[in-house]
Amino acid sequence: ARRTRMAPRVIVALGDPVTDITHTASRDAIVALLAPPAPTTDAAAAAAVPVEIGGCTQVTRDELARLARAIAHEARVTPGGSAANVLKGLAAIGGDASDEDEGGRAVGRCVFVGGVDGSDDVGKAYRAALERAGVEAKLIEHVDEGQEIGSARCLCLVDEFGQRTMRTYLGASARTTAEDLPIDAFDGIDVLHMEGYVLYKPDLVKRACALAKANPGALVSIDLASFEVVRHCRAALSEVLESGLIDVIFCNEDEARELVSDLHDEDGANGRGAPRPSEAMENAALDYLLRFVKVAACSRGKRGCVARSSTGDIGTSVAEGVDAIDTTGAGDTFTSAFLHAYLRGGTLQQCGDAGCAAGAEIVQVSGAEMSSERWARVREKIRAIFSQ
Repeated sequence: ARRTRMAPRVIVALGDPVTDITHTASRDAIVALLAPPAPTTDAAAAAAVPVEIGGCTQVTRDELARLARAIAHEARVTPGGSAANVLKGLAAIGGDASDEDEGGRAVGRCVFVGGVDGSDDVGKAYRAALERAGVEAKLIEHVDEGQEIGSARCLCLVDEFGQRTMRTYLGASARTTAEDLPIDAFDGIDVLHMEGYVLYKPDLVKRACALAKANPGALVSIDLASFEVVRHCRAALSEVLESGLIDVIFCNEDEARELVSDLHDEDGANGRGAPRPSEAMENAALDYLLRFVKVAACSRGKRGCVARSSTGDIGTSVAEGVDAIDTTGAGDTFTSAFLHAYLRGGTLQQCGDAGCAAGAEIVQVSGAEMSSERWARVREKIRAIFSQ
């Protein structure tokens, strides 16, 4: 069903301002790079955790430096971070005057909130990149007089199947607390979007949601971000869902499987090296999420996506069938287009179609940034979707 269009003044996103270090290699080489040292005892061998392709795991600064040294001459550095990527996508899609219709633009101001090292060049470059993309930067600057803690960085390892596996050092972003949030950034906002990684800091999530919901009619969305987030932050996720403060939630097929893995007899392994979860498992995950939220969407890679609402609406969208060379930022770009369509009052079918259209563009480039020409194609596809 078509809904009433929103005309938001401000969309705020909360997340880790991560700079991506992208490297392409074979899946075997990536597994070898990330594999822990060979165990020297039977107990260590039993405790060893296999490398799961497609996920994101936090590492120390020294570990990130070791990995970065191994691929130093073959890496590309770009500003990333899930929530920031969503905002940049919303700004790129909604920043076109031709998108206006009877309700005004779907997207107004985009504001990113996150923590950086106030003394390093990485944080300064990140701020500049956000502003070039049309996103206002409300960066919380942390400074340690004793030593440079560094702004967040992520090693994105992309295999021959286009799948990315990430290792992240959060640095200064890990120090951001609920008390650090700039209250003025939440005044009068219409939408708060959060990346799932903030669930590692549940007090921050609760404070941000409370500030957002202080604005009548404000919508709050969250993207689960990674199956490791679901695995390690299950209690925090349950708490925020049960609070009733989340309106729209996004997951992919791996996160859906992790969410309900204890309820099904399917293989509990996860990551893109594992068999795809069944539709029954994906629907069970959506059933669970819809106990708490208005809309839940599950992106399924080459199988498109399914979105459902608590009132029974459903949209099932197909992927465009392009050749993917890199899935870095694919979920974020899907989310930005889905949210854009949702804020325009689109049906769940239109929202899912928009998300898949945008996702088809980003997977054809390396990294999480697209050219203005590709964003123009996304806008044209969305206009076509809404004209049908």
